[in-house]
Amino acid sequence: MQKIQLILLLVFFTTTSVFSQNIIIKGTITSADNQELIGATVIQKGTTSGTVTDFNGNFEIIVPEKSTLVISYTGFITQEIEVVNQNKLEIVLEEDAQQLEEVNVVGFMGVVGKSRRRTESIQVIPESVQALNSEGIKNAGITDLSAFATLVPNMKFNTSQAVGNNFISVRGIPQLRGGDAPVAFVIDGVTVADPSLLNQELYDLALVEVVKGPQGALYGKNAIGGAINIYTQEPTNTMSNKLKVGYANGNAKTGQFVSSGAIVDDKLYYRFSTQYKDSDGLLKNDYLNEYVDFRKDFNIRGQLKADLTDRLSVSVGYQHFNLEGGAAYYSVNPTGYEVDGVQEPGGALDPNPKEGNNTIVSDVLGQSSMINHNGNMKVNYRADHFNIQSITSFNQVDRKTYGDLDFLPYDDFTQNEVTSSTTFNQEIRIENRNNASKLDWSFGGFFQIVDEPFYQDGLVRDYDTWEQFNVVAADLTNVTQTVALFGFLDYKITNKLTASLGFRFDIDNFEQDDRLNDVKSSRSNNVFQPKASLSYQAKENILLFANYGKGYRTGGFNPAVTNLFNKDFKDELTDNYEFGFKTSAWNERIIINGSAFYTDFTNQQQFILDLTDFYGGIYNYDKSRVIGFEVDTKFRLSKYLDLGFNYGMSDSEIIEGGTTGGENSDVTDNSKYNGNKTPFVPVSNFGVNLSSSFKITKEMRFNGFINLDHTGKTYWHESNLEEHTSDAYNLLNARFSVSYKMFEFEVWGNNIMNQQYYQEFSPGQFVGSPDDVAWRGQPRSFGTAMTVRF
Repeated sequence: MQKIQLILLLVFFTTTSVFSQNIIIKGTITSADNQELIGATVIQKGTTSGTVTDFNGNFEIIVPEKSTLVISYTGFITQEIEVVNQNKLEIVLEEDAQQLEEVNVVGFMGVVGKSRRRTESIQVIPESVQALNSEGIKNAGITDLSAFATLVPNMKFNTSQAVGNNFISVRGIPQLRGGDAPVAFVIDGVTVADPSLLNQELYDLALVEVVKGPQGALYGKNAIGGAINIYTQEPTNTMSNKLKVGYANGNAKTGQFVSSGAIVDDKLYYRFSTQYKDSDGLLKNDYLNEYVDFRKDFNIRGQLKADLTDRLSVSVGYQHFNLEGGAAYYSVNPTGYEVDGVQEPGGALDPNPKEGNNTIVSDVLGQSSMINHNGNMKVNYRADHFNIQSITSFNQVDRKTYGDLDFLPYDDFTQNEVTSSTTFNQEIRIENRNNASKLDWSFGGFFQIVDEPFYQDGLVRDYDTWEQFNVVAADLTNVTQTVALFGFLDYKITNKLTASLGFRFDIDNFEQDDRLNDVKSSRSNNVFQPKASLSYQAKENILLFANYGKGYRTGGFNPAVTNLFNKDFKDELTDNYEFGFKTSAWNERIIINGSAFYTDFTNQQQFILDLTDFYGGIYNYDKSRVIGFEVDTKFRLSKYLDLGFNYGMSDSEIIEGGTTGGENSDVTDNSKYNGNKTPFVPVSNFGVNLSSSFKITKEMRFNGFINLDHTGKTYWHESNLEEHTSDAYNLLNARFSVSYKMFEFEVWGNNIMNQQYYQEFSPGQFVGSPDDVAWRGQPRSFGTAMTVRF
């Protein structure tokens, strides 16, 4: 321990000794029409020390007193500003008319991310990163992670059963029902432990970003496939307001209001946003003659930020949402089998749905809800030599689900589930602030405690007496406590070659109190997650990189033991290797980024529903692997039209399935699936999009975005049987808008071709049920909205 402290002290004094009489300059850079310029360059004149504006158009830089800053942005006139007795700047850049001529089409700019906890262009980050800033989010019509996933290679986001039930897969690693997501989920720098919160509305955002590959060194446990960063818009010093109303088919109504400004100029700022959505639904239960995918969502968010001094700032934030929707509306085959000469729904279901070969006929109208309270406080101190930040957060989620369990028009079985999670996080992070140093570093500590009560019961019919009685399936509480230390170093070996090294050491303790069976279980982990990368700037517009990382997704306890899974499931561990490149050409009018990766799994986790015992649980494969590649490209075809294309392929294979479940004859042997593809993961996906933005007149602008999203073949079970495998399908989405001064009018459409598809498919023969059941994707939807800014 003393050696570690000595090393940290040497790093600290090495990086701080270069400073003397420095000042911190903070500022915002906008265009003449008050649009934030994202990725604008701010450099101390005569040096290489500089920074770029973040996704809110803000920047911070430490310079000696009486310095000159050089401000530049493609398509705008460069400015030089002398800093004399100033700590805060509001800079307005004027467009360079000559550069904006048709013959000098401006390339892509302003694409920044924060995947390594600092703001930088994604073209210099040695990771596979896709990011959209506020304008990109608005133009593409991104309102949730499902919409964003259509723009990301090797990423798929599905939902099923109830609000808060998500299935996200990244690079061949699926999310598990009842388990943790394969990605870290971070909102405004705060780690969100409950994966159900991935299924929330996204609005008033500054950045949405996904970084792939194991990110445990930077984001902690469960970041085995990557991390998703969401940053909301920050409070502003100038007053601004936005009101939006919309309407769509399914009697879907939307209202949104956002307000931001200064309570005390240059000192205390606020941002308030709220949104309400209400939809009757688009999918109908043929037996009840009612729409089942109804949804109502109320969301409110508030932020306060105080600059107490030039060096000390404090911000607090709070979010609450109440989401209600349908549940358990699974499809079955309407022409299944006969009982006593009567045709009954059920039996084999085609995994490629077409009109009439699947239907929703349950006799119970399912309902679900999710309520969230989320608060955080951040304290940030900027010294000459370093930045220290404290993030404290509290998060509570309450979920309820009620619905049919036989999914047929008979009162045989019902399901009821009540679950919640309470999370407390505390993180302390110290970061280098020397922009000119060859060594960049950060380190810190993290504490988290998660308390998760879980209760499940339902009505079951006794076929001897034909009476129904209630059966409690689970009544337990899981508690997880984590203490972690982490650090990350970047060192420029030469002007072109940079080495990075990161680590995280997690100490995890798990406890389960199973009140139903009067059993208490506990276990603990000490896991070291290293990460190393090497990047080479071959040319100004060509970056080559290689990464290695250790991934870790925590194990845990199932509600019970069945012949399909054990009481506990093991930690999932991976070794990950990646080689990638980032290039641009033709004055940044062409961007081509790509990477190839290999992931070696030990104890890969998988979920299965055992309807024989009415339990769902997680089990492990002994060995498995994923090999894949992806490419993400952008082409600026003209001043008015951009073409985007992305493609991802993940070849996931079970190497040694192993055994799982009870004892002796009850054990399930999964080794018979060796060599097969792992389920729930599309073997490939690609997207093609066209976007356009141009001025119709001086004060009127058109924006258009069309995206074709292709999902490849998906295996729903380890057997890889064709009758349990969905073929590829395409979804076409579009959004068009016209803005004039303070007004904007938009029209949009999702799944325009009305493609039928499944987001989840459960083969009955493997889960103890006579029926195959499946969760249908959303049909065609279209709508319009009006926005006014004032």
